[in-house]
Amino acid sequence: MHFSAPLRLSLCFLLPFTLLGCGEQAQEQRPVAGPVHVDVLNLTPTRLRLTTELPGRIAAFKQAEVRPQVTGILKSRLYEEGSQVEAGDVLYEIDPTTYQSNVNSAQAQLAKAQTTEATNKKTALRYKELLKKKLTSQQDYDDADAAYKEAQAEVAINQAALDYANIELSYTKIKAPISGQAGLSLVSEGSLLTAEQSSYLTTIVQTSNVYVDMQQSSLSIHKMKQDFADFKDEKADIPVSITLEDGSAYEQVGHLEFADTQVSNSTGTVTLRAIIPNPNNTLLAGMYVRAHISMPEARDYLVVPQSAVVRSQSGVPSVFTVNQEGKTVKKTVVLDDEVDNGWVVKEGLVAGDQVVISNIINMKNDIAVIIDSSTESASSTPDVEQ
Repeated sequence: MHFSAPLRLSLCFLLPFTLLGCGEQAQEQRPVAGPVHVDVLNLTPTRLRLTTELPGRIAAFKQAEVRPQVTGILKSRLYEEGSQVEAGDVLYEIDPTTYQSNVNSAQAQLAKAQTTEATNKKTALRYKELLKKKLTSQQDYDDADAAYKEAQAEVAINQAALDYANIELSYTKIKAPISGQAGLSLVSEGSLLTAEQSSYLTTIVQTSNVYVDMQQSSLSIHKMKQDFADFKDEKADIPVSITLEDGSAYEQVGHLEFADTQVSNSTGTVTLRAIIPNPNNTLLAGMYVRAHISMPEARDYLVVPQSAVVRSQSGVPSVFTVNQEGKTVKKTVVLDDEVDNGWVVKEGLVAGDQVVISNIINMKNDIAVIIDSSTESASSTPDVEQ
């Protein structure tokens, strides 16, 4: 189709106005943005007994290395390896012949000294009576009395020698210093043992209870002590449970014993020690476990979902709440412990606040919202790990 030149010129003038009119019509038809639809969480206190999880290692409650105290040939081993022994049980016996001979000699020396003492005592008493009757001199009496006292000293010396000989003889029976499970014997009959030797004969480990040693940063220890200081019963035991290496929970629950008084220069951590019952010898020294330290009592906390927390470029956390006018209020919060998929809020929120938990990406401060659903915080939960 062909248009004349005047007609084409008219069409060129009309086209911009036509497009402009279409644009104004489209702008009038664009919907105006309305309130954002959200779900909120009505904050109510949640009763929790917070728990801190730390890596730990099992250590023996008591462990003794058995060594000989006298020199001699090992005559016999009197215990069964791996068996339970009581303190004072005889584990080994050294050939006592030499030491029994020493005891016999000391007994004879003591008997000789006692005889001399008795003779000198009679002489001293006789001279004492003669001196009263002035039938002897003072010098003779003094000599007799000195001889008697010297004989008394000899008796004491020989008595001490006999006691020492008996002690050495008793050391030929090597006894268990503590009750516990006796380990592998490192010597056999006929071995030469020496007093104060560096190598031990066996070990005894007390296994009815064990220690769990844990490492915690000095900053976390300070925070933990502050939390414990606020509890009503300051003398209450702090429960400690453990998880074994295979992930199974150990059935016995112990308690926190103490925290070390020094910070490690190399790691900046403090050692915590707990005592755990071990009636079935399930826990062995050197095992690695996960320890769970519980607070002495449950408390009320405000908990918000982690997905509801937004952070600024500097990492400052905040949440959006809905006020009575139906508008959002951005509140900066101080977070404490992590609880499952939530955070314990230490500062910034109060019970009754409505926290936005959905459509967070579209949230801004002071915008109108429509609440689609409202949920309540859980009133109580079991022990929760930090």
